[in-house]
Amino acid sequence: MLLTQQPGAGYRRYDAHFAAAEATAQQFRGLSGRATHGQALAAFKRAASSIGAGARIVRLIDLLFAWTKKQDWEEGRQPLVWPSNERLAEELGIEVRQVQNLLRKAIVLRLIVALDSPNGHRGGVRGEDGHIKWGYGFDLRPIGARMAEFIEIAERAAIVRRERQELRRRLTIARKTIAQLAQTAVDEGLDCCNWLEEVETARMITDHARGIQEIDGLARLVHQIELRKRRVHAAFIAASTVPDSGEEARETVDSSRNITPTDETDCTHYTTTTHHKPAKAEIRNGFPRGSSGEDSASSLPASRVEADLDKYGIDVEFIGKACADICWELDLGNRTWRDLVAIAEQQAANLFINNHTWREACRIMGRRGAAAAMIAVAHKEDTGEVKNPGGYLRAMTQRATIGELHLGRTFHGLREAANVH
Repeated sequence: MLLTQQPGAGYRRYDAHFAAAEATAQQFRGLSGRATHGQALAAFKRAASSIGAGARIVRLIDLLFAWTKKQDWEEGRQPLVWPSNERLAEELGIEVRQVQNLLRKAIVLRLIVALDSPNGHRGGVRGEDGHIKWGYGFDLRPIGARMAEFIEIAERAAIVRRERQELRRRLTIARKTIAQLAQTAVDEGLDCCNWLEEVETARMITDHARGIQEIDGLARLVHQIELRKRRVHAAFIAASTVPDSGEEARETVDSSRNITPTDETDCTHYTTTTHHKPAKAEIRNGFPRGSSGEDSASSLPASRVEADLDKYGIDVEFIGKACADICWELDLGNRTWRDLVAIAEQQAANLFINNHTWREACRIMGRRGAAAAMIAVAHKEDTGEVKNPGGYLRAMTQRATIGELHLGRTFHGLREAANVH
């Protein structure tokens, strides 16, 4: 009976992956400059997910690095380690067969090279100077040779990750805006658009985006939902616009709502009509009664807060650029303080800030100051810096009362942060 000839039986298979890992190891010329093997390991870990190295591979490489010495990574040296499969299985808490699979995967990923002895046993000896005299086991030179590559991969992955996060944030903002506009339209009985269908479509787009990691795919979905957001906003503006039938009609759009708090006997109401009454601020120069014009709210500072805004050159355009995510509606209008006040009032409603808190802010800070403060609060809530918007606005009002609120510096800081991102 003839036996099948298998001259390589029992030995490690030498294939294209093994050859590629071996070629990569040959490129290693020692770590240059002040680079250390610890930094090489850190570079690999940062790039691990991008090159397909899972958590167990990372743990394996981390363990192998623990057996190397600084001098092993010098030029002309070879960082070899020779732990047995049983030792690796014990350290990793897995079976020997799983260790063999992990080692094979590490070779395929060009992270290690197996250096086998003639009898298949692993081992090695270090001299008195700490250098390896001879050894058989696993050669870690491929990681040292690819250190710069790993750093570049990690940087590219970080850029993609930030782009993905920004797209998902814009997606969430658009979905929330559509839902807020639809809720307000339903409450007001505006029926020029199928609001519930728009909300459901936005939800479906957002749900679909959860399973997408590619930047191009996410960007297309963001473009779609932001386009729908603008259309919904335009429909809302068109439906909520009241025909100009005289000053009385503009003044009484929302007069049926009694928003006076129980502890106030004389209170100026603030509504989202097309003509706002000036705030009765305690600390102000005062607005001329019956003033008219496109943007009478911006003529004179009504408080120290508004004076601080003027001092630092904080106008509507500046606030719009510092908090673009909150003030995106300014791009659809003329960028006046009246527009900004309307946005602030809408944000206060969206964040469930009660009417008394908003009116008290207007009374103390003036209408422009309160609007700027509310935009800052909404921006910080959107970025996760503020968990209680109502309490934060009340605290700002208290600081304004004693002259310790400086919104000018606040918005310069927000503008600088917006330019960085």
